[in-house]
Amino acid sequence: MKLGLLTDIHEHTDNLSKALFVLSEQQVDQIVVLGDLVESGQNLDETCRLLADAKAIGVWGNHDFLLCTSPSRQNQKKFSPLTLQFMATLSARLTIEDCYLSHIEPWLNPECLEDLWYFEGAPKSGRNLKRIFAAVPQRVLMMGHYHKWMLATEQEIIAWQGERPVSIENDRHFVVLGPLCRGHFAVYDTDTSLLAPFSVY
Repeated sequence: MKLGLLTDIHEHTDNLSKALFVLSEQQVDQIVVLGDLVESGQNLDETCRLLADAKAIGVWGNHDFLLCTSPSRQNQKKFSPLTLQFMATLSARLTIEDCYLSHIEPWLNPECLEDLWYFEGAPKSGRNLKRIFAAVPQRVLMMGHYHKWMLATEQEIIAWQGERPVSIENDRHFVVLGPLCRGHFAVYDTDTSLLAPFSVY
């Protein structure tokens, strides 16, 4: 299965339109959003329309949580029914084949707002990696949130920042995806274990 992966859109609809066009050309089977669609709310209706048209699925991020789980009366009046409906489809976490997908590190609870806003920067040590890999059993763990590319195995952080496609077969891997608000997105093929980063620029 080919997954088109988007994270940290933050209502950048121009980047989103370009990324969705590329993902269509790449003939992905499913578009998956790893959270943080929301920024100011100004372009959220268009963001959700584009994603709904693309039949995207996904998880919520720290900026999305309240709109996905308990939208206020004010937000129910502010946003279109399509937006409210799409945001309500986002979940805390997803598992697709042997991939665990969340906005945050898997040892944190994405159903807890405090955990969603937890931020000490990307992992830098073996101790941090051990905590990540011990949290869930899947082979490939993917997240957004940090607004940077990152790749690690259980043993080490790999010198890679989204500059080239990379094979993540055999070992367990932890992947942080670059943010779409800065033009980054990716395709992951679960059959070949090839992770291919893309840019709209």
